[in-house]
Amino acid sequence: MSTRTSSGLSSWWRTAAALSLLTAPAVAWSQPADPPAMVQPPAAAPAAQVPTGPVSAPLVAPAPALAATPTPQNVSAVAPGAVSITIRDIDREVTALSNDIGSTYARMQQITAMVLDSAGGGGAQLIIQHQNEMGSTFRLVRATYSLDGATIATRVDDNGSLAELHDFAVFNGRVASGDHSVTVSLEYQGNGNGIFSYIRGYTFRARSVQTVSVPEGRALRLTVIGYEQGGAATAVEDRPAIRYAQSVTTVAEARAQNQRNDSAPAPAAGSEP
Repeated sequence: MSTRTSSGLSSWWRTAAALSLLTAPAVAWSQPADPPAMVQPPAAAPAAQVPTGPVSAPLVAPAPALAATPTPQNVSAVAPGAVSITIRDIDREVTALSNDIGSTYARMQQITAMVLDSAGGGGAQLIIQHQNEMGSTFRLVRATYSLDGATIATRVDDNGSLAELHDFAVFNGRVASGDHSVTVSLEYQGNGNGIFSYIRGYTFRARSVQTVSVPEGRALRLTVIGYEQGGAATAVEDRPAIRYAQSVTTVAEARAQNQRNDSAPAPAAGSEP
């Protein structure tokens, strides 16, 4: 009995051990797998520290100074009125030069005539006179005369006296007989009153070319007349005009007439000659 019992117990233990061996893997397989390892995120970069005290501007090296452009020494400021003064001076110099040329030309003509007279070749004399018959609406401010293309006289009204002259001498000299060309340029300034006051300050010009024939051994007197043509219906700019009067005399008579004109006082403008 006891032998059978021991044998039974041994069998039971062997059976239990076998069962435990069979069941152990099942238990191990039934255990849950280990959780995945947590990946730590990379460490963030340390934040920049903001200074709490007063912030000073960074030091910046100063830019190199630009070299100053030298100012030309010959440049000078010009006053507004200096230009008009300069132009007036230039005009006065040109007028003086024209008068010198005219005087030289007249002298050359006289020398030519004297040579011709001494050689028995004859000659002639030309006398040019200006006469002003313009009304008070126009004031003569400049008169220029040319003979055969050369300026023989230029009169400019510097102080208002030119417009007050009724007539004045332009040229008186010996010339070669034959045809000669006389060019006249007259410049007026508007001097209107009343309904014509609007023309004050305006400039009006008249120009004419006249061919004259001087006889051999004689004197030709040419009177150039500046006058106001037309009537009330004539445009103001068309009124200044030029006409001519000629007379032929002997040289002796011309000289005598010149002497009388030189001794007589000059009448004022607008009066009868």
